[in-house]
Amino acid sequence: MADARRWGMDLEDALDRDDQGVWPEHAAAVAAFLAISTQWRWVGSGMGGVMAIGLDYAGARAGLALAGIEVTADLWHAITLIEAGALAALNGGGP
Repeated sequence: MADARRWGMDLEDALDRDDQGVWPEHAAAVAAFLAISTQWRWVGSGMGGVMAIGLDYAGARAGLALAGIEVTADLWHAITLIEAGALAALNGGGP
């Protein structure tokens, strides 16, 4: 909700719309990302904290292969865009 306000969206209008969820053109990328969403690399960041540094690409490649997902350059690019947003969220930053 805070993100919606920051971008000037009318929250009531946004919540009443039927176009919520993943757009069809992004469904394959989201499905691929979810298939490898356990493959994060983490490092200690002092005082007992941890920080995500990105996906383990070897683990991601294996996970995608085992899930039967054919990775194209376009799909990989989309996955890395999702990864960048997830990194910001995991490490306490915004979009």
